[in-house]
Amino acid sequence: MFTKVLIALYPLIVFIALVFIFKFFKLRHITNRKLKIPDIFTIFLILGMQIFSKNATSISVLPYYLLIISGLALVLLLLDLFYYKHFSYRRFLKLWWRITFFITFIIYIGVVVMVFVH
Repeated sequence: MFTKVLIALYPLIVFIALVFIFKFFKLRHITNRKLKIPDIFTIFLILGMQIFSKNATSISVLPYYLLIISGLALVLLLLDLFYYKHFSYRRFLKLWWRITFFITFIIYIGVVVMVFVH
């Protein structure tokens, strides 16, 4: 039961910790306001998703997740090349990483639902 509560509260705990870390170390000012909380939060969600999916269901979600974000990268690359006729790696990486955050969060919520239903 404690594991299920920890799985559900993990994103909230990490988010609150990151807010305090960003405020304490003034990371936004150091990076000229380019680094944001979702950029770091994504990494912690990926780690949590891997650990909790492996412990709770004995199935690792990470290979499927990597397949999804790799497909996203290919789609964004093709859209960049066909729509803009020019490739800017900074714009591509920024857009890809921000969309990866949303996909990671949705998959993490799916893992939480799967743990509670299972």
